[in-house]
Amino acid sequence: MTAPGARRVLVTGAGGFVGGHLMPRLVAAGYAVTGTSLGRKPAGAPAEVEWRTLDLLEPAGAARLGGGWWAVIHLAANSIPQRHAAAGDALRNVAMTLELLGGLEPCRLLLVSSCHVYSPASRALTEADATRPRGSYGLSKLLCEQAALAFADRLDVRIARPFNHLGVGLDPALVVPSLIRRLREEGETSAPLRMRGRNSVRDFTDVADVIAAYQKLIELDDPGERVFNVASGAPRSIGEVAATLLRVAGRRRPVEFEEVPLSGDDTPILLGDPARLAAATGWRAAEPLEASLAAMWRAAQA
Repeated sequence: MTAPGARRVLVTGAGGFVGGHLMPRLVAAGYAVTGTSLGRKPAGAPAEVEWRTLDLLEPAGAARLGGGWWAVIHLAANSIPQRHAAAGDALRNVAMTLELLGGLEPCRLLLVSSCHVYSPASRALTEADATRPRGSYGLSKLLCEQAALAFADRLDVRIARPFNHLGVGLDPALVVPSLIRRLREEGETSAPLRMRGRNSVRDFTDVADVIAAYQKLIELDDPGERVFNVASGAPRSIGEVAATLLRVAGRRRPVEFEEVPLSGDDTPILLGDPARLAAATGWRAAEPLEASLAAMWRAAQA
């Protein structure tokens, strides 16, 4: 049970993948948590979570949230780059953010942005690196960042730029869940595992580590900085991830790539430097890649 007088935390987009993992952590930490999304309260959400079903794009939608928040974690967005095919997809992310910002009273705001705001680079990216998104999803997130900073005179803004996630419940359109689905459907075979995209290098972080970073960011009393990468700092090729998953699944198959970009945001290397977050909070990514993939494989089997 949440303690009387507990600090109130609002999580937008709480019905999504990250929100589903974040709410129990915040409740366990003693916060009074309110979640909001387009749908009903998820069956797995803690009983202590207050739920509000609303659309931030509706007139007065944000106003219905009320005030008195100690912190707001803004997750609500269309967060799959491949699903940003038209300008409207990007504009909705920006419009939701603007509606929320305009309706908030002074509080701590953690805006969850994306690594896709950065210009392509062949090394680990720091928060000081140039931002020049290659696709509309990354552009929408950069515009959301700029909108949040425009409200920094009355909101205590912190911006998280997460890199690739792993964890149970990850969107099935993303590379690891789609790989797991294929392995289960194709069963025991020695045929090559043919990958439609490129053998890109990515920075994968387990969702348990990601939500730990978000909690630490809202708990910082004086961040000093506004923008923080949430990344492991460990480069992993998609081929390495596929090989690890095959080993977890007990399968022996070669991996082949078509080397075709999957979206406008797709880059050969996307790697983050977490040094700023580590210095400010002591956070480090702790969950090993194989353990994350094993948990996802077991959940799929169940």
